[in-house]
This record gives sequence, C-alpha cells and structure tokens, in this order.
Amino acid sequence: MKPSKKQLAPRLLASLLSIAVMAPMSPTYVFAQPASQSNAPLSQQQLSALVAPIALYPDPLVSQILMASTYPLEVGEAATWQKQNSRLTGSALDNALQSQSWDPSVKSLVSFPQALQMMGSDLSWTQKLGDAVLSQQSDVMAAIQAMRTKAKQAGNLSSTPQQTVSTSGQTIIIQPANPQVVYVPTYNPSVVYGPWPYPAYPPPPPYYPPGYVAGTALLSFGVGMAVGAAMFGGMHWGGGGSITVNNNTFNNFNRTTANGNYRAGSFASGDKWQFNPQHRGNVPYSNSALQNKYGKLSGQASNQERNQERQQLQQNLNKNGLSGERSGAENREPNRDPSRSGGNRNEREAPRENTREPQREPERFGGEREGGGERMGGFRR
Repeated sequence: MKPSKKQLAPRLLASLLSIAVMAPMSPTYVFAQPASQSNAPLSQQQLSALVAPIALYPDPLVSQILMASTYPLEVGEAATWQKQNSRLTGSALDNALQSQSWDPSVKSLVSFPQALQMMGSDLSWTQKLGDAVLSQQSDVMAAIQAMRTKAKQAGNLSSTPQQTVSTSGQTIIIQPANPQVVYVPTYNPSVVYGPWPYPAYPPPPPYYPPGYVAGTALLSFGVGMAVGAAMFGGMHWGGGGSITVNNNTFNNFNRTTANGNYRAGSFASGDKWQFNPQHRGNVPYSNSALQNKYGKLSGQASNQERNQERQQLQQNLNKNGLSGERSGAENREPNRDPSRSGGNRNEREAPRENTREPQREPERFGGEREGGGERMGGFRR
C-alpha cells in the first residue's frame, strides 16, 4: 500500500532538514566595497579610530597584525580554521599549518586566537587597516603613538606583570614582560583613551573574547600565549617608522609551518617587511593607486583591462580567419567562393545541397527512419 501525500510530507521535510544540517557551511566574508576609489590619504583622526583597537597591544604583536591585515581574505579563512582546530598546540599545530597556503604573518596569528578572532569578526575593518598600512605606513605608526600617548595621559597605560611600558624620547614602547609569553589586552577603545576626541570618526566596537569577565581595570589580560617562533615581527619607530622582521626567528617559524608551495617574498628586503600581493586574492584595494600598483600582481584585473584583453583576443581571432562573435554558417561565410555570394537565398543554398548529395551512401543513409529519427551509421541522429 502506497503512503498517502499526507504521510509523505513529514518524511520529505525531515529529509530536507537532515540534508541542510549535514551540508557543509561555507563561511561568508564581508569586505568593504569602496563606492569610488580615491587617492586621498586618511586623516589623522580617521587613522586614530582605525588603530584604536590594537594600539595598546605589545609591539611585536602589533607588527604582525599590521602585516596580516593586508591579507584580509586569508585572515578570514584562518579565523574560521582556528575555531575548528582550537585544540591544536605546539608541534601538532605547526604540522597542521603546513597544509595551509596563507602568508606567514597570518599563520603566526593562529597562535594568538584573541587577536585573530578580533580581526576575523570585522573583516571590513581589517581590510581598511591593511590598505592604510600599504599606503600610509608611517602615518599608521604615528597614529598608534598618538593613541598610546592619550591612554597614558588618561592613566590607563602603565607597566603590568603582563607587559612593560617604557619611553624613548616621545616614543612609547610596549613589550611582553616575558619575551616567551604574550598576553593580548582587552579594552574598550571608546573609554581607555579618555573621552573620545573624534566624534565624527568613532572607533570600532570593542571585541571581548569568549569567557571575558569585566573587571575594574580598563585594560585587562586573559591567558598568556606561548610565543615560540611565532613572534618574529617588530616595530622600528624612528625615521618615519617601519614594520620589521627578525629573519632568524621567521626562518625557524617558516621551517616548521610552511607548505611546499610557499615561495619566500614577503620578507626579502633586509629586516623590513615586504607586502606579497599574491596572498591578497580578489579582495579589492581601497584606492586606485594601490589597485594600479598591486591589482594585477594580486591576480585582479579591472573591467577596462578585461575589455582590452577581450578586444586583443578578438583581433587575434580575426587575423587567423576566425571570429569569437559569429557561429555556424556565418563563421564560414568569408571563406566561400566569391562567385556564390550573389543571388537570393535559394540560389545560395542550392549549391551547398548539391555538394553534400554525392557523399551520401544510399544503402546506409537512405532516410530510413525508426522512431522518428534518421539513422546514420547505426546511430540515431
């Protein structure tokens, strides 16, 4: 006895729900899409708001966040991967990272989940920070120093058991108290710097890691993370400022985490960090200067470039007697005998039918039909 429609409906619904549950969920990454690209630099107020969430981090971690922010797609992938592999540590984590092709700066942040998840939770902000690093690196570093000064003046930045705060002239330096352990601070950017001075450009909302419990201190710390070779970046504050790399430490990290397809290039200029556009993917750049400089190296192409490539391809096809726009008999039209080009349509079609007729074999192609289809060599046409 066949089940009725009423009996089938619940079964069908249950099947669809089970398929939906079992289907793998592909993460969706949301990046900023600039309405119009401009080469105008960000103002000091805009940069201050942009760096506010990380300005009070220790220098080595800040440097690697700035590096990784230029690869926002890989940051999103790494943040998702880290959640799924949160129990991996030590050599097991290094071995697992070998199967990933992310830039080393992105891989290094897997060892600092709070920082990585903060970046992954707001990829639009991460993208804007990275583009500022690429176009205004010295201004970004100046903005970090300006925000540290505000936090210090507000009485919210001083040495703790987790990190040391020192000054060199006008420069404020933050380092881990123990070079082998890094504590990622948690704070509200709208509060820790005192009354926010740029209401037109508010900072991003604070990121609180899972299990965070608010205390009385405006700057708090969670569990320290063992550094190992994952901390290879630094900040050179003099001479306009630059992001640096300890090549010995980096090589040690890369030796245990790189896959066979990784090609060195991000850290090829002495101790100064170098951007590798091959890790950018298809994430757009925020201004035309960056797009022109790195777009093609990132595997991207503007609509104008694509149109030019199509036109060049069409010209090459035409030179070889081919065409990418016409098909069927029209493609063959230029190769016809000029003597057939005149006359009406019936006159033009007749010679083509005559030229095909002698090639038929009456025994096999005699128009025998079976089931409405003409046979050709034993196969229905």
